[in-house]
Amino acid sequence: MKTLIISIMLSFTAVVISAQEVTVLDEARLFYAPLNVTVAQDGDSYTYNIKESQSRQFARDPIGFMKANFDIQSFIAQTANKNYHSYLVSFNSANGSLEADFDKEGKLLETRQQFKNVLLPANIRNNVYIDHQGYTLTKANYSARTKGEILANATYKIKLENGKDKQTLKIDARNSGVGVAVN
Repeated sequence: MKTLIISIMLSFTAVVISAQEVTVLDEARLFYAPLNVTVAQDGDSYTYNIKESQSRQFARDPIGFMKANFDIQSFIAQTANKNYHSYLVSFNSANGSLEADFDKEGKLLETRQQFKNVLLPANIRNNVYIDHQGYTLTKANYSARTKGEILANATYKIKLENGKDKQTLKIDARNSGVGVAVN
């Protein structure tokens, strides 16, 4: 009886194993649509409005974000019938903007960046805290200009309050020198 049950189990297992089919799937292709934005045209200027979900990444590295998500050569090809000599492209998000100037071949000439309510880098934040104890940071804005991809100037403008005392600091982001602009 034992032998009969074991042989039935083995033959059932052999039937189940041989009944398995191998299914070969087709190749899966994934596509990446990098910049999910709305584009507005006003005359000769083009504005890309960046979605809120990408706003933080854009504010962290605007030029890197532009390079990763915007193809100037495709843009030039799409506007070839306009015969522009240069291109001014603006990227706007909820907390800031980047304006990029390109020549007619697509070379980046300069950029201008403006961001509000930014998180200060740790070393600047610590220096401000140590040098201005008792003050509360109420506003931090960042502006920068580049020539090509080289940073020409970058400034943090910070507003501090301590009761009725107010101070505005302008900090050169390139060398982190702190100077009081307005008391």
